[in-house]
This record gives sequence, C-alpha cells and structure tokens, in this order.
Amino acid sequence: MGYSLKETVLKILENEGLESLEKAFKPYPPNKVVSFLIGAFLHPKEEVGWKAILSFGKLISQIAKEDIERARILIRRLMWMLNEESGSMPWGVSEAFAEALYQCEILKKEYLNIFTSYIWKEGNYLEFPLAQRGVIWGVSRLAPKYKEELYQIGTPWHIYEHLNSSDEGVKFLVIWCLTKLKPFPSNFKVSLIKIKEVLEELIQKGYQYYLFDGQKIGWKTSSELAQEFLFIANF
Repeated sequence: MGYSLKETVLKILENEGLESLEKAFKPYPPNKVVSFLIGAFLHPKEEVGWKAILSFGKLISQIAKEDIERARILIRRLMWMLNEESGSMPWGVSEAFAEALYQCEILKKEYLNIFTSYIWKEGNYLEFPLAQRGVIWGVSRLAPKYKEELYQIGTPWHIYEHLNSSDEGVKFLVIWCLTKLKPFPSNFKVSLIKIKEVLEELIQKGYQYYLFDGQKIGWKTSSELAQEFLFIANF
C-alpha cells in the first residue's frame, strides 16, 4: 500500500539523518513538500521538528531558483503565522524563516530587516518568550554568514537587550548568539560581568537547550555554552 505524500515526508523526517535529508526529498515536488514540512515544525519529537525546519530552508532555496515569487509567498505565509492576528503559536516558524534566509541570498536581501525586526521592541516585536527564542536562534544561525549586515542594521544591540529576560531559554540563546557575533566591534559594548552572572546562574540550575548548532541537533549545556564564549579567557 502506497503512502500519501504527507506520510512520506514524516517518514523521511523521522528516519533519515541530517546528511541524507536533501537526497531523500529530491524525488518529490518541493512546492508540495514544504507545506507538510511547515506542519512538522510542531512535531512532538523535537529532532523531527528541527529536521523539518532545516529541510524547509533547503527546499525554499530550490524553489526560489525556479520561481522566486512562489518563494516569497511562502515567506509571507511564515510572516502571517508570526502575526498575532493569525491566532496560531508559531512554533518553529522563526527558525524556519531564518533558515530560508540562510540558504537563499535573494530572500536574505529582501527579508533580513523584516526578520530581525521581530526582536526589536520598536519593530514587529514578539512578546512571547518562546517566540523570542526562535528569532534569537535565527540571528545566531545567520551571524557567521551575515555578521557585517547584522551589525549595520543594529541587530546585536537588540539581541543583547534580552540578556535581562526572565526566560532562561532566551538568556541562554542571547549568549550563544553573542558567541556567533564575535569579535565585537569597538562600538558594541557588553558587560562581561553581567554575562558571567547569567552563565553562572544557568550552570547552577543545570540548564540546557535542545537546538541545531550548525552541525548537529542535540542538547547544549550551559557549561558548554560558557566554554564557547571563552568564559575563562574573558574573566
């Protein structure tokens, strides 16, 4: 008995490794697959949700090469899902938005300012901390590739402001994002003492975060985060 495309997409996400996802989706029409990937952002298994996010970025890049307007429509769909009026909780949507910009230069040029505005308090600010996490992860993903542009539009300053968040996940991701934004320019001042205090708090609580770090999907501990930030060297 054959599977529906939706079932096939889910089976691929559940069974394939990161390195084989792109090849596994190749026989299927990207325009149809992406809709099922969006649905899979909410998968109860976080690993599957992350695979859907990463696959979405790859496929929207393919779509953009053949039909840029179709790619724009998909980005606007994500933007609607991030809008409070949509009535939905945008689990994984910010991450997928960022991944699309990471994978597609044209979309990055058109939508980078809009994406980063979701963390600006004077912009399209997302007040719910779980939504903020997605945007901050997204900036972290984009930072190694588009660091100069992010500084030009002021994004690091807006990210740093969220170090005062009451949400542990937001604070964790702010520091992780700062590691990706190094080396800091002379006009970007951060309080290393404040960062140390937050890291110590997270380490004491044994806080860890499940994410895609650019190479693999898995848990990252606060101790590992401190090492990445060169905690010892800075203090």
